[in-house]
Amino acid sequence: MKRRDFFKNSLTVGAGSFLLSQLPFKTFATEDMLPLLNCPDVSDRVLVIIFLKGGNDGVNTLIPTDQYGTYMSHRPGIGLSMTGSNALMALDNTLPVTDQIHLHPAMTAFKNMYDAGTARIIQSVGYPDINGSHFKSTDLWLSGGDGTPANNNFTNGWIGRFLGTTFPGLYGNPILEFQDPLGIQLGDRKPSLSYHNHDGFYVAANLSQQEPGGLYDQIQGIGTPGHAVLGNSEYDQHISYIMNVENSTNVYAQRITEVFNAGTNSGTVYPSTDLSDQLRTVARMIAGGSKTKVFMVHLGGFDTHALQVESGSPHTGEHAELLSNLFSSVKAFHEDLNNMGLEQRVVSASFSEFGRQVIENGSLGTDHGTLGPMFMFGSAVEPGISGANLDLSDISSGGKPHETQMQFDYRQVFRTLIQNWLGASDGVAQSTQFDAYPIIPGLLATNMIVDPSCYVDTYVAQIRLKAKVYLEGFYDTIEGNMRRSLNDKGLIPLNQPYNTAPFNYTGTESVENVKWNAVDWVLLELREGGDINNVVTRQAAFVNTDGNLMDLNGDVGIIFKNVNAGAYYLTVYHRNHIAVVSSNPISSTDDSVFDFTTGVASAYGTNQLKNLGGVYAMYAGDYTANGLNNIDDYNAWEANNAEINQYINIDGDGNGVVNNQDYNLWKKNQTQSGDPIIQQ
Repeated sequence: MKRRDFFKNSLTVGAGSFLLSQLPFKTFATEDMLPLLNCPDVSDRVLVIIFLKGGNDGVNTLIPTDQYGTYMSHRPGIGLSMTGSNALMALDNTLPVTDQIHLHPAMTAFKNMYDAGTARIIQSVGYPDINGSHFKSTDLWLSGGDGTPANNNFTNGWIGRFLGTTFPGLYGNPILEFQDPLGIQLGDRKPSLSYHNHDGFYVAANLSQQEPGGLYDQIQGIGTPGHAVLGNSEYDQHISYIMNVENSTNVYAQRITEVFNAGTNSGTVYPSTDLSDQLRTVARMIAGGSKTKVFMVHLGGFDTHALQVESGSPHTGEHAELLSNLFSSVKAFHEDLNNMGLEQRVVSASFSEFGRQVIENGSLGTDHGTLGPMFMFGSAVEPGISGANLDLSDISSGGKPHETQMQFDYRQVFRTLIQNWLGASDGVAQSTQFDAYPIIPGLLATNMIVDPSCYVDTYVAQIRLKAKVYLEGFYDTIEGNMRRSLNDKGLIPLNQPYNTAPFNYTGTESVENVKWNAVDWVLLELREGGDINNVVTRQAAFVNTDGNLMDLNGDVGIIFKNVNAGAYYLTVYHRNHIAVVSSNPISSTDDSVFDFTTGVASAYGTNQLKNLGGVYAMYAGDYTANGLNNIDDYNAWEANNAEINQYINIDGDGNGVVNNQDYNLWKKNQTQSGDPIIQQ
């Protein structure tokens, strides 16, 4: 009987009932529903990555049983004994002799997890042209790169690319459905390169040296007062970015505090170590309702050039303590999760930036090597070993394992985890830059692997689109941008103004403060790319001085919630300008700006934009907002002439005053009409 099958059949009735109760089961399912019912819900699955900083000595971690003589000849001072009270432990005698392994005696906790069916070894992991620098090799692992020229200098990280793709536009912009940081880092003050997304933004929260329960209180004083006016210089852009980071950090801090306080740990006893504290925090946050997708924790000290072992007692020393800390902490973490009924949601995986040399140095230590093992943990893991033992004779003159012994590229492991465990689609794998690395079979239990038919592009149904548009009445042809007179006078309302006829929009968008560069509210509408008559959603937002549409928090680009990835026509309505529709559907995966200001061809229909001397804008004068400039607009202007300091639709030039200038805007456009598709 296979080890996995043995553990399945050993479940008690109570445990089996609990697991069944978690399945998304519905009665009276139709045939069309069956594929969906067979797809696991991956929205609450979590990946925990454990970074062993310094380069773990895989040779003293996993000793090939049938190469013990070769092992001792290379390591007479630090080699571990096969006999005695502190002897190496045989891992699994059911394996073929050439695949059998003995474990460091400090790995009792790992042995227990392996025997319980919750741990797996991946042998000889690395990447092409392994770099021997701690800093560079770490950056390569975190960025998804390697030592070749083409992949040697990525400026963002694979986790950030993955999260940025599966949660588009969500970093720093928590929504009701997902209020948590996309990633959380613990154990290292330096923000990990791995969490930087395609745009270079750090998409995680760093809780290093922080008490999550008090984080919100600690950072309330961070930051500077908001700047009333920011320009377009590089300095201003940096200040704006810092302000946005501070604002989003405050939001995340409150959420982190909430889930930490709502969570608890079971009665599991953790070791008294920093790694245990990190993992215990992760367990408590998951128990408290955190939806964070990828956690990263850290354990340092693996750069064991000297005194890796105690002289004359190689089973003790620094490396033994590190291995004991690692595996006992991980074991306690997964026991804690299991006791709280959360174990099936979490898979953990460890890595180190490189292995050590096979030949010991003269200081009871080992120097930088090449290949090393990875470990996986959790009840969803298929227990066992991937790959064959390292050949301890196939080494360079300096004692490093030849890179030709590499059996798995680390990017294969991570691609397998984001697809087989987290359910990422092939498109997500491509965006993460892992699509060239094949999935490794057998890392996860068969019943826990996400079938390709169930892959997801995003975990939260939303898209982000960017567009630019000018309002004729607000546009200053001398300055080359739009005036913000309404904003300067404090006339722009805090609540969206489109809840009356003819718009009758029921959205509740509001802000505490109108951003300094906002010109006015606009109403946006998405229509199906395959059927322009079908309205998918509507949403209120702002347009800023340079014409870019911006979200309520001031970010350029609009997040449309509960909208699936695809292509959509974008309609822009304004309360006194004729609406405009994009000339073609805009793809949700296109991060470029759809620009209505470049010419009439950018708008659906005929002559829907006005030429203002080389730039194009929405026609002014539609004071009744029905898509037609006619006598009704004149009558509305006449009835409200001479209004001062008002936010009113008849104010066509947006200066807070209704006068002849607004009449003139209507008069010169009085025969203009919008395309019938957007007329109210």
